[in-house]
Amino acid sequence: MNFSIGQKLVKQKEFGKALNVFSYLEKTTDDQGVLFYLGIIYFELNDYDKSILYYEKFLEKQPDSVNALYNLATVKQSIGEIQTAKNIYLQLMKLDIKNIRPYYGIFILDPNSLTSKHFKNISQIKKNTKLNLYDLGIANFILSKKEKKNKNYKNEIEYLKIFHSSIFNSNYSYNKSALFYYNKVINKFYDKIEIKTNDEKSNDDKELSPIFIVGLPRSGSTLIESILKSSEEKLKSFGECNVVNKSILEQIGPKIYTKDFDINKFQFQIDKKNLKDSILKRYHEFNFDINNKQIFIDKSLENIFNIEIILNIFPKAKFIHTYRNPVDSILSIYQSMLPELSWVHNLEDILDYIDLYYKILSYLKNKYPEAIMDLNLEKFSEFSEKFTKEIYKFCNLNWNDDSLKFYKRDDLFSKTLSFMQIRNKISKYDDKKYNSYVFLLHKFKNKYKWLKV
Repeated sequence: MNFSIGQKLVKQKEFGKALNVFSYLEKTTDDQGVLFYLGIIYFELNDYDKSILYYEKFLEKQPDSVNALYNLATVKQSIGEIQTAKNIYLQLMKLDIKNIRPYYGIFILDPNSLTSKHFKNISQIKKNTKLNLYDLGIANFILSKKEKKNKNYKNEIEYLKIFHSSIFNSNYSYNKSALFYYNKVINKFYDKIEIKTNDEKSNDDKELSPIFIVGLPRSGSTLIESILKSSEEKLKSFGECNVVNKSILEQIGPKIYTKDFDINKFQFQIDKKNLKDSILKRYHEFNFDINNKQIFIDKSLENIFNIEIILNIFPKAKFIHTYRNPVDSILSIYQSMLPELSWVHNLEDILDYIDLYYKILSYLKNKYPEAIMDLNLEKFSEFSEKFTKEIYKFCNLNWNDDSLKFYKRDDLFSKTLSFMQIRNKISKYDDKKYNSYVFLLHKFKNKYKWLKV
């Protein structure tokens, strides 16, 4: 085991394997970088206390480390320590006024706290020819929000275009591979997946009743996750862990990501036992024994495409599909910072992804109607108690009045863009929020039957 192997595993998002490497290195080396990477890994595995512990250990040795301070602030905001996170971002600005990351950190905590001087600094940062693509994207994203606030929509859209292009190109190979998987492989084989079984009998997975929250980003999934976590059953959530997708790609990735791949000869085959073993192992990496907890939550939204596979592994699984007006979904996604997703960086890709999502959802709802519950965000915001009771009944949970008081909890953690929203009461849906941007979709209105503009 060596440092470079651990780094590679982190980059590949194999955090369980990376933890083994860096835990070993912590005992055998004095390299301070080990502490930094353990901070990253524990954050990704939702162990926030340990993540903070290792970042603080690292900062004892290197108190002015910009990366460690920024990551620590990210952990703090995820667990609701907003003022602490803000103070760290302000500290980072003093350390390096030309570092764009703390400006973004301040912005997502409180958009109104950025002053004209801050925006002037951001404009200067953007001019730096040595700025990497990701940071260039962040600078343009923040500037787009300034234009939005001033209702300069044309300028806002121009900044958004540069933002999306920069973020996509900052991780070009991965993003192209991910688009290929959805647009070519899933699109062609979603109803032709072969799940190979053997004669081995195992009941350990049949007793599990996981809850999967699926759908599109910015459609209320974090809100529903927070409500479910507030049940009497004290459910564990793995958040957007991508466990199922990783385990599927573990099997088919070596086949589809080759130079001589021929999609016409490809068979989408999954070995059920290997897949189940991989999924359970990945869940266990979060230091949670799911075999002793029959119900848990996975909020990896892309599992909308994996419902059939999941039901073969967990026959009692439930799927809550959160959704909103598709026009609002498209525009909200386009205006959001979602750098981990390959398909959100131009309107054409967003529309193609949503078109695929609707096609597959229709197929799955016809085949597994009892396993999927639709939840409209607009209606939920107006009749939250009624729909919360329906959600709890669907998931076989006990409802009580505290279920809607999730925002009062001290242990309400979220890594998503909704980390601030879920710390307030449910607000009424604003159905006019995106009216000024509908013009962006007019040229697509005849291409998609579901797009009503």
